[in-house]
Amino acid sequence: MRRITNPKHPNVDQVGTDVQYEGETHRITDVGGSSFTLVRLRDGYGRTVAIRKVNGR
Repeated sequence: MRRITNPKHPNVDQVGTDVQYEGETHRITDVGGSSFTLVRLRDGYGRTVAIRKVNGR
């Protein structure tokens, strides 16, 4: 997976990992500012979600 994000971002190591979000499996494809870009594995639907909603902080 090609990383688009600046490598200095504190959450850049999470790009490419699969997470459970709203009961479905998503993959983190990009991170920037205070949000992740998640792609739902079932159908490829992409969305932008706040990092704290995914990480639970």
